[in-house]
Parts: sequence; structure tokens; C-alpha cells
Amino acid sequence: MSCSAALVSAPAVAASQAAPATAAPSTPSNSGEAKSVTRNQLSTQLDNSFKTLDTNGDKTLSKSEVEAAQARSVAQVQAAAAKRIETEFTRLDTNKDGQLSLAEVKAGAPAPHLAGSAEMIQKLDVNKDGKVSQDEFRATPLANFDRLDTDKDGALSPEEQRAASTPR
Repeated sequence: MSCSAALVSAPAVAASQAAPATAAPSTPSNSGEAKSVTRNQLSTQLDNSFKTLDTNGDKTLSKSEVEAAQARSVAQVQAAAAKRIETEFTRLDTNKDGQLSLAEVKAGAPAPHLAGSAEMIQKLDVNKDGKVSQDEFRATPLANFDRLDTDKDGALSPEEQRAASTPR
């Protein structure tokens, strides 16, 4: 990594180091409310982060200082991930034998969320009579078919199907 590359990445490192203290305007505070951050506050936080990163106090960030900051960040992320994994393992290990059986893993798997029948009726019941007719049941899928049938030949070609499944 060149010195210029290190300096280019330094703001990213500084931002990652400052992130916990920065509290972006949309970040809820402990009381649940969003707090605004002024430009002056952000500038002060960036200056403090820079001082933390500039371990030799020469008012510049060297490659080694940036690498050290990156290593600290990676170590923090790894420690947090390890803690989450240990917590999840402990939660799943219901018989506390230090091993996960297939039954324990299956029991800990999230249950699929299916929309309730009232939700489904509400979504499909276009005329709001509390029931879903065959026409209402068919309306959305057929409208989607018509939208995907770009050549309007009444069939979805492999190309039209691929286009439909390609994320946009």
C-alpha cells in the first residue's frame, strides 16, 4: 500500500474509529430519540479520532498507523462476532453438553413467517367483501404474466423468464 493509498483510506479508518462516538442524526439515543449532530461536533469528533490514530503525534498518518488502526478495527469486529457466535451456541445447546445435536439446531431454526389468513384476504380481496373470488385470486398473477410477456404472444419465452428473474 502506497503512502497516498494509506492517506486515502485514512478517512475511512477514522470514520470507523469515530463511528461509535459520531451518532449520526438518524441514530437513536439511549432514550430512543434521534439526536442531531452539528458540523462543528463532527469536526471535533474527527479531530479526536485523528489524534487517536496519530500515535506518534506528528500530525500525519503513516502507513503503519493506518495499518495498526485497521488491525484494531478488525480485532474488534472479530471479537464481537465471536461473542455473538458463543451466545447463539449457548442458546441452542439446550442440554448444555457443549455440543449441538441436529435436534437442537432444528429447534433453534427460525420458523417461517406466513401471512395470516386475514392478511391474505385483505391483500387479495379487491372489492372488500371479506371473500376472495376466483377472479380476485387470478388477477395479480395474470397481471404479472401480462407484464412479463413483453412480445404479447401469450407465452413467457425463456428470455422473458430470465429477464423477469434478473435483479434490476
